[in-house]
Amino acid sequence: MAFNYPVTFFAMPTIIPTDRSQLTFMTSLDDMVAPDHPVRLIDALVDKIIALDTEYFDHLAPQSSVGRRGYSAAALIKLYMYGYIHRVNSSRKLQAEATRNIEVIWLLSGLKPSYKTIADYRRDYPEQIRRVNEQIVRFLADNGWINGERIGMDGTKLKAYTGWDMLDEKDLDKRLSKARGELEDWLGELIANDLADELDEQDPDEGQPGDDPGLMDRIARLREKIERLEELKDELARQGATRISPADPDARLMRSARMGTHPAYNLQISVDSANKMIVAASATDHPTDFEQLIPMFWSSASLLGKIPGEVLADTGYADLADIKTIEEQTTATCYIPENNTSVKNRPIQFTYHPEQDQYECSQGQPLVPKAKRRFHKDKQAYADIYQGTRCTACPVAGVCTSAKSGIRQLRVFHGAEWRHTYAKRMASRYAKQRVGERKGLVEHVFGTLRYWMGQIPVKLRGLRNVQTDMDLYSGAYNIKRWTSMDKSFKGLMDEVIGWNPAPSLHPG
Repeated sequence: MAFNYPVTFFAMPTIIPTDRSQLTFMTSLDDMVAPDHPVRLIDALVDKIIALDTEYFDHLAPQSSVGRRGYSAAALIKLYMYGYIHRVNSSRKLQAEATRNIEVIWLLSGLKPSYKTIADYRRDYPEQIRRVNEQIVRFLADNGWINGERIGMDGTKLKAYTGWDMLDEKDLDKRLSKARGELEDWLGELIANDLADELDEQDPDEGQPGDDPGLMDRIARLREKIERLEELKDELARQGATRISPADPDARLMRSARMGTHPAYNLQISVDSANKMIVAASATDHPTDFEQLIPMFWSSASLLGKIPGEVLADTGYADLADIKTIEEQTTATCYIPENNTSVKNRPIQFTYHPEQDQYECSQGQPLVPKAKRRFHKDKQAYADIYQGTRCTACPVAGVCTSAKSGIRQLRVFHGAEWRHTYAKRMASRYAKQRVGERKGLVEHVFGTLRYWMGQIPVKLRGLRNVQTDMDLYSGAYNIKRWTSMDKSFKGLMDEVIGWNPAPSLHPG
């Protein structure tokens, strides 16, 4: 038996949405972004930087008046800065943001560049991106966020955007031999096809058994492969390296604590102690930090517009000749601990005997003077060279030296008195405090970037392009840190509006 009762539905007490088919008056694009939103600071700062030198940022070619106009550098730089600040560094994802993200739509004033336009700008105009990054540093320095009184330096290994394989000369020769053999086989088949075509012309009823429309394509691809392998072999010889990455020849085999040995780049940064902002960021193909002190010092000084007061670094930068050069040529003071531990732990030790003016190795073999006061151009210092006399018969010769001759040479730089004074300074309490402070400066930036982007991913190939990637990371990091400072939006905007850098600070 069924009972039919009327059913009544009660409306739930919720907010009723607007009917999509209802005609409404649209607000302006500017009303869709809050008046104190940080995206307005990005917009104002990039516009200010470009206004300082509009001709430099006019990236359109003279013939661009023909056909459709291109996008301005300002629009693409704003898009990249916003993207890197918000963990988006893919050109395809940036294209999507320009169509759905109201902040990006406001920032670009409704422009919708394609992913290829976005990617091509990053590839073709790295100098403009670097100029923007430099001017961001100068803006922060002029407004007191960076003071240059104390900077810390360090490096980290970045996995290159390539596979894990690295080829040596033997591997390249093997691949070349295999490719050339395959090419000969295909060329032989091509000759056979030509003969078959000739027979077919004599007997048309037999058809064309030798035809293969894809044969020429396979031969062309093999020739391109051989040409590429030969270029890699030439590049390997030019670089003087032992191994090379087929996908990114500029990458070097480097060792890191996190990922072991892999194709990588060495990211060098210097960080100001005032607010932990990046002063300089440089991607290099040097596997160690040992020769990076002087380049990073002068790069930082150039961006700051003055000589830093104190330079902090770890033992990886402890080249005393470089430290001495900086302190003698400038007013900077270095606090970089010597790497004495590695010297003491070496399997071969050397003891100097002043009465004979010669060294004695831990195997009891003498090293006698070979050259005195030889000038070392890279170190800008004089050195004495001592050479072993009975190295070839030594049981540890292979451990002591990698020289083809098997003879150990010892280079001893001059300046023992200065070195003693430097070691005494580094033993002071103040120096130990500075050494400890360095870890909190640079590791803070590396840790933030890794947490922010995930191991600082490199999505471009080639040293030039990786440097552009690092310029964008550096500029985005500084802008994000600046906008998050405990200061009102109006105060930050006033800094942008009132910024008028001295002409001497503009890069040439």
